[in-house]
Amino acid sequence: MSTKNTTMNIVNKLFDERINAMNVLLQMSVKDYVSIGNSITAKNEFQRARVRRSSSVYQLLREDLKSGCLMPPIILAIKMEGMQGNSNPKNITDKQILSLVKKTDNLIILDGLQRTFTLIDLVEELKKPGDGSLDQFYARPLRVEVYLGLKKIGVLYRMLTLNTGQTPMSTRHQIEILYSDYLTKELEGIHFFTEANGQRVQTVGDYQFKDVVEGFLSYLDRDELGITRSELLENIQNLDNLSKENRDSDVFEEYITSHHSFVQRIDELSNHWQFNPDDCEPNKISGPFGKTCVDFFTKGIALSGYGAAIGKLKDKGVIKDFDDLKATIKQIRFDGAPDEAMCTFLVNLSHIKDNAKKIGSAQRLYFTYFFRELFNKEGDSFLVIEQAIDNGFKKYQYELG
Repeated sequence: MSTKNTTMNIVNKLFDERINAMNVLLQMSVKDYVSIGNSITAKNEFQRARVRRSSSVYQLLREDLKSGCLMPPIILAIKMEGMQGNSNPKNITDKQILSLVKKTDNLIILDGLQRTFTLIDLVEELKKPGDGSLDQFYARPLRVEVYLGLKKIGVLYRMLTLNTGQTPMSTRHQIEILYSDYLTKELEGIHFFTEANGQRVQTVGDYQFKDVVEGFLSYLDRDELGITRSELLENIQNLDNLSKENRDSDVFEEYITSHHSFVQRIDELSNHWQFNPDDCEPNKISGPFGKTCVDFFTKGIALSGYGAAIGKLKDKGVIKDFDDLKATIKQIRFDGAPDEAMCTFLVNLSHIKDNAKKIGSAQRLYFTYFFRELFNKEGDSFLVIEQAIDNGFKKYQYELG
C-alpha cells in the first residue's frame, strides 16, 4: 500500500530481522532525490569521494539515464540517533517516515554513491542554456530504499554486504562515513580533526581521525594490519560478536576513550615526557618515532597495535570489557625512570626501522606485543611499562624468527 505525498510515495515496508531495522521502499522523482543527494554529499566530507578510474562507466550511465534507463534502487539509512524519538522502527507511521527522509541531516548513502553523483552531474549538464529537457528528467521516477533505526554496526554490516559492485568503497572509508559525527561531538576531552583541517597532534586529547579509524579497524579484526571488506565478510563472526558487544554502548567510543585514558595516564606518569637526545644513545636512534607521549601514542601505528592487542585480550577473556580495561589502565606504572624506558622504546623502534622490510607493519606488530604484555593479567609484564617494552620486543623478535 502506498502513501501519496506529492512526488514521494511509500511503496512497501519490510522488517530486516538480521539487523533489526525497517526497510522502506520509496518511489520519488529524480528532482526530489537529487535534492536529498546534494544535501548528503555536501554535509559529510567522507561521503564526497568520487570514483575517477571508472569515469567511462558513469559516462555511459549518464547517456542511459537521458534515454530513460531505470536504475536499481539507491539505498539510504537513517541511524538510530536520527530517528527523533521513534526508537521502535516497527511502530513508525508513514507520515513520520516521509518526514525523516525529507530531513536529510541524518541520512547516509549505503549503496549508490556514484550513481548519486551521476544524477547530480547530469542535472548540471541539463541546466545548460538551450537544452530544455531538465523538467522532463526531473519528473522521472526513481526507487530508493531506506533503512530506519540502524545502529552503527548494523549500518556497517549493510555497507559491507551491499557494496560489492564495480567500485566498492574501502572498509576504512565506510567507517569514516559511519563515525564522522564524532568530528563535531564533544567526547571526554577528545578532539578529532582531519588532514584537511591542517592541524597537528599537540596536546593530550588530540587525534587525527584517520589514525583512530585505522586503530578501530585493527580492533574489529583483532589484527594490527587492519581489515578489508573481503576479510571481514569471510569472518562474519566478528560482526556478530561486535553487534552483541555494541548493544548497550558504542564500541568506537569505548575504544577511543579507553585509549585516551592510556595516553593521559602515561603522559602523567612520565611527567609529560619529551624526547631529549642527551638522555638516549643517539647512535641507536635513526629519527625518533615520537617526541612526546602524545605524539608517540596517537600515531596510527600505535593505535593499530592497541586495537589489535585489546581485541585479542578480550577474545581470550583476559579483559572483560572496556570498563575493566580503564580500571587496569589506572594501575600501570614505571618501575624506573620514565625517560630511560621511553628511550628504550625509541631504540627498539629504530632497530625495526633500520632492519624490517615493511617498517609500518613491523612496528605495528611490536606495539601489539607491547600492549598485550602490559595488559595481560597472566603475563610477567602486567602493568609494568618497562617490562612490557622489553618483553614485547622479545616477542616481536621471536615472531620474526
